[in-house]
Amino acid sequence: MDYQNCIMVIVKAIGPSTPLEGLSYQAVSNYILSLYDRPLSRSSVATYIRNARIFLRLVHQEYGLSFDPKKIKVPKSPKKIVHFYTDAEIQYLFSCIQTSIPWITARNSAIISLMLDSGIRQKEVCGLQKANIDKERMLMKVIGKGAKDRLVPLGYISSLFLDDYLSQCPYEDTGYVFVDRLGHPLSGNAVRVFVNRLQKQLPFDLSSHKLRHNFATNYCVDNLRKNGNTGVYELSILMGHESIETTKKYEHFAHELLAVEHNHSHLDEVFHV
Repeated sequence: MDYQNCIMVIVKAIGPSTPLEGLSYQAVSNYILSLYDRPLSRSSVATYIRNARIFLRLVHQEYGLSFDPKKIKVPKSPKKIVHFYTDAEIQYLFSCIQTSIPWITARNSAIISLMLDSGIRQKEVCGLQKANIDKERMLMKVIGKGAKDRLVPLGYISSLFLDDYLSQCPYEDTGYVFVDRLGHPLSGNAVRVFVNRLQKQLPFDLSSHKLRHNFATNYCVDNLRKNGNTGVYELSILMGHESIETTKKYEHFAHELLAVEHNHSHLDEVFHV
């Protein structure tokens, strides 16, 4: 969920012309209560409230408010198990990426592969520059939240998808990797539209966030199997997380998956199955 959009929602609800000295804790509380009347998930409500508190704390530090935004309580988001794509599901996903224009099909395949295999955000996909792809070292530089640069891995298969797209793309004079049908830099909305269309063809959930979550979970699972640890600190860097606590949920998912995978049924032993 875009931070700016969250802030625009609270500004619109409270009133953009409301003076800071007239902004009360009751007005903010009314806004929070109104969120529960909307068709939003509990996690979405929590995100709106969390971003509102961050925004108001910044306002309070700079200009001062009649109340301390720390009083705003953010509800806990319900724990959800990330859908962990199987090998068959991933192969089926790529088989469904078809359009009437071959280079658009190649583009969409490259986008899905980078989000799934490099963990980059939708916005980072759209802003990716050709000059920031290093095929020799198999890495990319992306611009993340807060305009912060970071390096992310480029897998071999993803690089093949990327090469296939770039060889077919009719617009070579742009610095952006991904463009639309008119040669303009690809927008986040365009990515959302094609991912949503793709979702309708699949028997499992798909979104840009879920692809990124799968990258993170796969990273931890693969590290556990190979090295006996999740590599969660390195993962937090690759994901561009401000706090490692955000990344640790993927560590938990990985341990959960392997715990189930390595489970030996005692009942099976009892009945000599």
